[in-house]
Amino acid sequence: MRDDRTNEVRQIEALRALAHPMRMRILGSLRVDGPATSASLARRLSTDSGQTSHHLRMLHRHGFIDEAPELGKGDRGRERWWKAAQESTSWPNRGDALGPGGHEVVTALNRAASAVWEDVSATFRAQAARQEWSDAWQEAAGFGDFAIRTTPERLTTLRAAMLRLIDEHDLGPDSAAPDAATVVVAVQAFPYRTPQ
Repeated sequence: MRDDRTNEVRQIEALRALAHPMRMRILGSLRVDGPATSASLARRLSTDSGQTSHHLRMLHRHGFIDEAPELGKGDRGRERWWKAAQESTSWPNRGDALGPGGHEVVTALNRAASAVWEDVSATFRAQAARQEWSDAWQEAAGFGDFAIRTTPERLTTLRAAMLRLIDEHDLGPDSAAPDAATVVVAVQAFPYRTPQ
């Protein structure tokens, strides 16, 4: 994935702020569903506007989102619109790379991210059950896991190749393809040891 689209965060306070499940859902919604106001995000995420405003301020303070004044409507543009600052966020897998408290923050981030990914998958499955997606989309979607033997260096190369492949297949937000839709792709690769 192009570097200008990814925010690699190493500041523990910023990551601690992002580790909140609602903040991660808000950031994800701004990335996937597009810019929004506090009120429209509250409707999207079935929460209240006051809580959403608080979380938006925290995300903005740490650089995850930006204001989008060009989208303001109404009398003198009084609606406050927000947009994602980057298309993706990454953080170190090693908590010790962040300093004291790093392990707890990385664990909380990974937990929150997994919950958001599961929500996306569950939403798709529910929509598919209601026949809201075509047969072609239902057949194209899916997940799988593969156990391979490799080295840290080769795993790094594999992940980079997967990100390049994802980037090659991204039509971009302005695509005119009539059957294009937003697709959430989660890439995970972790070494595994048989429990003793």
